[in-house]
Amino acid sequence: MNRICFFLLTIVLLPYTSPTKAAAPDFWDEIPRSPSTTIPDAIRDGYWRSQFERVNRAIAKADDPQVVFFGDSITLRWSLLKAEGKSVWQKRFAKYNPINMGNSGDITPVMLYRLTHGNLGFARDREPRVAVILAGTNNYVVRQSDRGRVKWDLGTDTPPRDVAHGVRAIAQQFRRRLPRTRVILLGILPVKNQAKWKKCEETNRINAGYRFPKDEVVFLDLKDRFQNPDGSLKADLFLDGTHLTTRGYEVMADELEPMIERLMKLGHRE
Repeated sequence: MNRICFFLLTIVLLPYTSPTKAAAPDFWDEIPRSPSTTIPDAIRDGYWRSQFERVNRAIAKADDPQVVFFGDSITLRWSLLKAEGKSVWQKRFAKYNPINMGNSGDITPVMLYRLTHGNLGFARDREPRVAVILAGTNNYVVRQSDRGRVKWDLGTDTPPRDVAHGVRAIAQQFRRRLPRTRVILLGILPVKNQAKWKKCEETNRINAGYRFPKDEVVFLDLKDRFQNPDGSLKADLFLDGTHLTTRGYEVMADELEPMIERLMKLGHRE
């Protein structure tokens, strides 16, 4: 009887072990194929191609570019096109001899084409120390290019997970082709269109859930800096519900500059 009681007591006193929490997915996990991740065989849109070639020329003649900014029109307008962010760019980033690799209206499959066809063709020992990436918002909008002659299976019905994979694929290309360059991967910025923003927000949530290689890829979601507590946009930071005012670029620079400085101090990865 005593043996039975001791056995039962042992069972009761065994420590409780909680179920093992599933490990977060890894940044280097395979990228599934989708319209957001499939690289086209050519860029047929004249404007997109002109920007692709502009970046290639800038890289060919680059003299110690320490930071590059890669993205769509929000990136481009740091210093080019309407250039609402130019004064901020000059004040906060000119010291890094930066290259603006933005392209208005760009989508992740075309961005991947750019990266695999020359936009990362830096010579050894001339690679940037830090790359800032902002991509994904146009996948929910752009469905055609080259004046409608090229159709893209994208738009409002695009699954956020596909867009997240496209954004992560871009960051992977930077790490593979420029292994000494550290990456700041920005979350998609808030937009006025709430249906679109819900999808963008889900895209950010998915990418934020990855395990990133420490100090090699840093995910940075700035939505709280651009939204009011009720989720509405801070009016002084936006021109049209998507693009930024000069003040909007100042806010982004406030967050980026210390991160860039920290990664710069770590030097090139060897």
